[in-house]
Amino acid sequence: MHSDSEKNSRDLFLPALILFLVGVHSILLGLTVYFFTDFFYKVFFNTSVENIFFVRQSGTFLFLAGLFYLYPLINLRKFYNLILLVIFSKAVAVFFLISNAAFTTAPVMIYLAAFFDGLMAVALVGVYFRIKTNKALSKKSTTLEHGSSVKETA
Repeated sequence: MHSDSEKNSRDLFLPALILFLVGVHSILLGLTVYFFTDFFYKVFFNTSVENIFFVRQSGTFLFLAGLFYLYPLINLRKFYNLILLVIFSKAVAVFFLISNAAFTTAPVMIYLAAFFDGLMAVALVGVYFRIKTNKALSKKSTTLEHGSSVKETA
């Protein structure tokens, strides 16, 4: 028989996996943009880079954002509220991409990127509520087991 904490940990596997994939996506995209700038632009925009500084700066930002996205995985129950910032950043990315797509040589690729960022944001909303529910159930279970209220600190 499995304990409630084992079940709750298993219930967090899929949300943790989704958050991990979102973070790794940004890290890999950032590294690709930074280290393979010309290749990236040729493949996705069919053009060459005019100002490599700002392109590489965006690669650095994507890399750092990806690291930030992974941070809640240190302790998902404790840091799950940080997922709200990840959702917000994905929503801002969608707005930015859609509002600036016309200024690029390949707007279709930008709209596609906006679609996938939006998809990640929606998935992360599900992740957030799944973890929040899991935490509430875990707290309720602990309260019932000990017969007293456990004060939440997060």
